Amino acid sequence: MKKICILALFLFFSFTGFAQVEGPTTVQQNHNLLSGLNAPNGGIGIKGGVNFTNVHGSDKDNLGEVNGHTNFHAGIFAQVSFGEFFSLQPEVLFSRKGYERNDSTFRFNYFDVPVLAVFNITENFSVHLGPQIGIMIGAKQEGVEVNLAPYNTFEYGAAAGLEGRISRFRLGTRYVHGLADLRKEDSAGNSINENIKNGVIQVYLGIGF
Repeated sequence: MKKICILALFLFFSFTGFAQVEGPTTVQQNHNLLSGLNAPNGGIGIKGGVNFTNVHGSDKDNLGEVNGHTNFHAGIFAQVSFGEFFSLQPEVLFSRKGYERNDSTFRFNYFDVPVLAVFNITENFSVHLGPQIGIMIGAKQEGVEVNLAPYNTFEYGAAAGLEGRISRFRLGTRYVHGLADLRKEDSAGNSINENIKNGVIQVYLGIGF
């Protein structure tokens, strides 16, 4: 698991480092074109905020009567500009998801990597769309660690959101719709094909550098 996390961080920083490299010819030919990490709609930064999480799917009732769970996410991002209108924004986030059932809280810890297309509608407002993958690194029921064996530890989904930017600060909201089943085994260890997936609404504050 540590190797996966290190690889994700390596790819993230390699990508951002590559985006800053411009040859002399490119600079001369495009001196009026703002692109890469140094554009007004580019840069790197940190972000964090609140997760409003729940599960969805046709087999959701298999879990009983479930309610949403509130927790947090935090991480780093890089926004690479390809002109005034379009940017690409990869992120690496630690994110807590889950649900509540009766008197029990089920919490799942993930490392998520969204890669989002950013459409800059105005100088201070943008729309974000793109895929996201995640790795479940831990699970708890009522604060007690549980075995990850019944769960699909690899997750993928789609994300969409809105963001406003003032100076270095970014305030946004995003919905992440999970497309991978949460569980692969029932409580008895039997293999199952169950349509239950994560869904997350995020509200966040970011600071760019």
